[in-house]
Amino acid sequence: MRMIACRGSFVLAILICATAVVAGESKRLTGFQDRLIPMEHGQLCCAHRPGDGPTLLLIPGTFSDSRAFAKLAPHLGKDLNLFVLENRGLGRSWPPPQDGSIEQCAQDALFVAEKLGLESFYIGGHSLGGMISLEVGRRAPEKLRGVISLEGWTSWHAARDAFHSDMKATLTDEQLAELAAYRKEVLAKWSDEQRSSFGKVWKAWDGLSFLERTSLPVLEIYGDRGRARPTREMLRIPERDNIQLKWVDNSSHSLHYQHPRRVAEALNRFIREQEAKRAGK
Repeated sequence: MRMIACRGSFVLAILICATAVVAGESKRLTGFQDRLIPMEHGQLCCAHRPGDGPTLLLIPGTFSDSRAFAKLAPHLGKDLNLFVLENRGLGRSWPPPQDGSIEQCAQDALFVAEKLGLESFYIGGHSLGGMISLEVGRRAPEKLRGVISLEGWTSWHAARDAFHSDMKATLTDEQLAELAAYRKEVLAKWSDEQRSSFGKVWKAWDGLSFLERTSLPVLEIYGDRGRARPTREMLRIPERDNIQLKWVDNSSHSLHYQHPRRVAEALNRFIREQEAKRAGK
C-alpha cells in the first residue's frame, strides 16, 4: 500500500473514516476510505482507494458527491492510487461555498493534494470536475502528469454550440429518474439561493487559453448523443498533438454513468501511455 506523506502536526488533523454506512449519512464509495481535511469554517472530503501505481485524483460534476463515480471506479486500474475529491457542500465536504467559482474549487483541489502529500499525479473529472481539472492544470502544471476531462466544457459556449445544451439524450426514463433522485438527495441541505449561485459558476470560466498553451497531456472524452459528432471548433478544443479527443457512442453528458467500462478503458489507456512515455518505453 502506498503511504501518504503528511507533514508536521497536520497528520493528526486528517481523520480517516471507514466507508461503511454511518448513521444519518449517505452510502459511500465501496472500497474507499474518507480522508477529512480541515479548512477554515469546515472540511473537505477526499475518498481514497490505495494503490501502488500512479495517482489519479477525480472530481465529480456540479451537485455530485463521490458516488458519482460508483460505476466507473471498479473498472479503473486496480493499481491506481485513486482519490475522489468532493467539492464544498457535497458529500462530506461542508459547508457549501459562499461565492463559489471554478478557481476556488481548483485551489481546494491543490490544498487537498498538498495536505495528502500528492506531488505528481493525474487529475480528472466530469463536467464541472473536468473544468476544475483544467484550471488546476493552468495553476500548477508542475504537479501534474496529465489532465482528463469527461465532458468538462472549455466554456459554456461549447455546450451550446456542440450539443445545443442537450445533456440528457440517450438516457432512459429509468436512468433519468435515478439521476434526479440522486441529485435531490445530494442537495437536501442546500438552500435555493445556494443551488442557484453554484449552478452558474461554470458559465463564468473559460479554459481555451490553457488548452492553446499547455504542454501537459490532455484527454478529452465526450458522448456523441447518438448524432453526428461536432467539430473541435464547436467544442473549443484546439487541434494539438498533446490533446486527445475520444468519443463514446450513443452516450449523453452522463457518459461515465451510462458506459463506465468504456470510459474507464479510455482513462486506463491514457495513463498507461503517459507512464510508458515517462519511462522512455
